Amino acid sequence: MVTITISGADKSGALARISTLFVRKGYPLKGQQLTESASGTKLVRISLGLTQLDRAKLAAELKDLSPDFRVVSVEGAQSAPSLKEIAAQFPDIAPLVQTYGESFDSDTRDRELIEAGKKIGAFQYEKEWSFGSPLKMPVALQRILVPALETFGKVDATDTELTLPDSPFCGTGKIPCCEFLTGFMQGFLDAGPLTQNTRVQKTACRAKGDSRCAFEFSYDL
Repeated sequence: MVTITISGADKSGALARISTLFVRKGYPLKGQQLTESASGTKLVRISLGLTQLDRAKLAAELKDLSPDFRVVSVEGAQSAPSLKEIAAQFPDIAPLVQTYGESFDSDTRDRELIEAGKKIGAFQYEKEWSFGSPLKMPVALQRILVPALETFGKVDATDTELTLPDSPFCGTGKIPCCEFLTGFMQGFLDAGPLTQNTRVQKTACRAKGDSRCAFEFSYDL
């Protein structure tokens, strides 16, 4: 849980305006209240169901709403891990990816997770799988991508589809971070000289009620 204290709330309706902004921007609003500082200045305290928060981005959003609003403090926020830190902990990265994903709001989270996944996937290909003769699809999927993903758990794959019955990036009750895997597979395959034209698309997700997370591959032979 993150609690943000915002100043500049002396005008009538400030609490409603700020709360509406958080809802409109997709922040998981858990509570809000109007309070006072020791000097009598009106403050708004907002509680969010996050562990990370981009303070600079929030400050800019509040300033666009009113130049009077200013972020005074952010309590309970943890620093999101860097991509370098995530790569260094591979394959035990699910908690770090979860923390990384929670640092973004709902409007940008999937896009940021895909881009992060691409970079980690490309890095892992170059580090562990780039030796020997390059492989084409679907051989590359079966011989190198599936083994790389099996470090996360059970994987079932055909020549055009891959499923994870229990993806660690799709924890129940948490923000789903499956798009990291979409990006990981795309970046992994883009790094291979003979698999660069492969397109990866998520087709099922446990967080949306499906029985497993599934991804589809399209490519030219």
